[in-house]
Amino acid sequence: MAASLVTVTVGAMVTAVGVSPAEAAWARAWKASPHGWTATDSPRVSVDRQGDALLTWTACDSKASGCYHQVQARVKPATKGAGPIRTLSPLGASASWPEADSADNGDSAVVWEQDGHVAGRRVSASGQVIGPLRRLSTSAPAVGPVVAVAPGGMALAVWSEIRGGSWHAVARRLSRTGAAGPVLTLGSGSAEKPAVGVDRQGRFVVAWVRGREVVTRRILPGSVSPTRVLTAPIAAHGGFGMVRVGVDRDGDAVISYRSGGGARPAVWASRWGRTGAPARPLLISSGRDNVGFHHAVATDLEGDSMLVWTRWNGSRRLEMLGRRLTRTGARGPVTALGLHDRPDLVLDDDGDGMLVFHSPSAPYKENRVGTRLISRSGAFGRITTLTSDGRVPQVDTRPNSRFTVVWQRTSYPYSIHATTGP
Repeated sequence: MAASLVTVTVGAMVTAVGVSPAEAAWARAWKASPHGWTATDSPRVSVDRQGDALLTWTACDSKASGCYHQVQARVKPATKGAGPIRTLSPLGASASWPEADSADNGDSAVVWEQDGHVAGRRVSASGQVIGPLRRLSTSAPAVGPVVAVAPGGMALAVWSEIRGGSWHAVARRLSRTGAAGPVLTLGSGSAEKPAVGVDRQGRFVVAWVRGREVVTRRILPGSVSPTRVLTAPIAAHGGFGMVRVGVDRDGDAVISYRSGGGARPAVWASRWGRTGAPARPLLISSGRDNVGFHHAVATDLEGDSMLVWTRWNGSRRLEMLGRRLTRTGARGPVTALGLHDRPDLVLDDDGDGMLVFHSPSAPYKENRVGTRLISRSGAFGRITTLTSDGRVPQVDTRPNSRFTVVWQRTSYPYSIHATTGP
């Protein structure tokens, strides 16, 4: 069907863009966080196989004498209005940086930093909080928690914690009933945030920074693989960071990371098939790029991936770029995506996807949340602006390209908003 010029009204923004009729079908944005609460810029969204979305964020009561941030959550079913707001952490604690993931049926796990430790809870598909709050870490400080949930419901939380003056990468399972499993010490680590993904059989892939290298392990129901080094051929005088993981249906993984120092910072990816050793790292960004801080990766069930990153151009502005990485390791052409920042992206089962971002890039004078559809061949669609008052968007999808986007408003009180489409 031919594209046409239409007016799209979503939330606070009315914009005329050239889109197909399907691209214009965004629901009206709605406010997820409670009235009178001031939210932070770290909302998260996780969508189950039916399209029901769990939104999580931290916020503090602006009427209280002290601003202690609380982790809150809310389920938005695909076919009806949002459920009630649920409180996951107690007031008076210092909670931050929530992460969430969902099983096929919508049962979810949420983890976050709280008072120097890592805490977690389970949330049912209907939005009920399951079991007591669990302190997952064994030592402090503990930072950078991430979580993945297997299709059947078992969750794996991973984080970094100090033990005896040294950083270690640590993991722990969290069952559907909220029971915490034994502590798995994966090895020495760093303060950098780890990454975790899971395949359709419930096999987890964990990657983290260990000193001046990136390493990975698989965690299966009954065993843990040896540690594999991904970055041995790469010299990064400034070390590595921003580790990301994408996993296909069978457990083949793409692990991306940013290298610092040397001639220029760069974005790399390592492919690790479910059998054998990891392949040699692939340079994703150009050798001429002065790469920015943020990048994102997503992998479909067949093993094809999309990567998006930023770089500083000659005018000292951040611009965004993207390219496809096929299941065979072939790198597609680089697409210039404009002056944007904070990319996040997702691919559905077949590789159709969405990129979200905020604009313009630094220096920030205003913020708009934008989206681009991604075809399964790796082509980016036109920009749709969701709001002129938003930043740090996040996106997730059900199996067949119905996307939920969440963001923080730029204007006070920085509330959390979301929409679904197209």
